[in-house]
Amino acid sequence: MTNAQIKQIRDEVAGLLVSRLAAVPAEAAELQRAARALRQAESIEQWVQIVADTAAGFTERAALFSIDGDRALAKALRGTGGLVAEPVKLAEAAALQQVVDTSETVVCLTAASQLGAALFEPRISTRAHLVPVVGKTRVLGILYAEGDPNLPALETLAALAAGSLELRKAQVTAPLIQPAPMTEPEHRHLVEPVVAAPIPEAAPVDWRAFRGASVAVAKLVLSHRETLAMARARGNVYAALRLEIEAARLAHRDQYPGRENYLEEELHARLFQYGGLPAAERRADD
Repeated sequence: MTNAQIKQIRDEVAGLLVSRLAAVPAEAAELQRAARALRQAESIEQWVQIVADTAAGFTERAALFSIDGDRALAKALRGTGGLVAEPVKLAEAAALQQVVDTSETVVCLTAASQLGAALFEPRISTRAHLVPVVGKTRVLGILYAEGDPNLPALETLAALAAGSLELRKAQVTAPLIQPAPMTEPEHRHLVEPVVAAPIPEAAPVDWRAFRGASVAVAKLVLSHRETLAMARARGNVYAALRLEIEAARLAHRDQYPGRENYLEEELHARLFQYGGLPAAERRADD
């Protein structure tokens, strides 16, 4: 890419971010507070409450479900009604199954055939949005929002929630293996003890770079939903969003030097994995 193209991309990205933040300052501030709170959550239970509380500010009725294999379990609810203790089978909830299968937001009616008979009490059918909380390899949870929600804010919240949850998982290190006690051998010749190689310490996680990568890719998904859907169907995600992806790479490299792998992992999990090109082809023209 030429210097002129790089400068143009930088200017376009900067202008886009400024215009968005200026248009929704309260929304951006709320998401920033949520990001800080999620990073500092001391337990999964606290993390669940933070996600549910933040989501409630962007919709009339919000709920958070965890996905465990072929089941969905309600973890938190904000609005009328109550949580159901029993999990619902995804095979009996078409809309939830579609979210898990596609990792995309799904719009449905609050009907038993779409959400499962056990999730909500019978009531007047209304529209609901189901936003996936997408981890590195699968959908970890689903944000439920009724009525006419602020969908871009909820999808950004879901990306932040997934990033913080993956960080929590990454910080779990393997326990040290204690050596077995030495016993006196029955024979008299000396036996040399076997010394195990030390377990390397896990590399520290750069929270800012990880969150920055999650937000950058979430914005790509939100800004180009129709283009992305068609590109995934054709298997040419990178070709369709080349300028936008390279702009995100450039901005991330400038802001978090030496942390390019965070963005690449997020691009693979949220874009390239679903209809994108192999890594060698994506980099062929770089």
